[in-house]
Amino acid sequence: MNISIEYCTQWGYLDRALSLREDLEKEFSGKFDEFKVNLIKGTGGVYEIFVNDQLQIFSKKQTGRFPKSSYEITKTINDAIDERRLG
Repeated sequence: MNISIEYCTQWGYLDRALSLREDLEKEFSGKFDEFKVNLIKGTGGVYEIFVNDQLQIFSKKQTGRFPKSSYEITKTINDAIDERRLG
């Protein structure tokens, strides 16, 4: 599983992205043959999270907010696994 977090460098979202990456690594490391969290520099206030470059888990552009907590993201990923949208 590869998770991508695109964060806005202009607005200083790096700390949020680093914190989320740490929480995701704690939650999912060792549960998959391959697991990696990629941080992608962006602009324009973005904070977008994708799994395997295809399944959008969260979008600040669409919701107008940040995730309420890392639990919101891990739950969404776990739900996608349970629903077989992720392997």
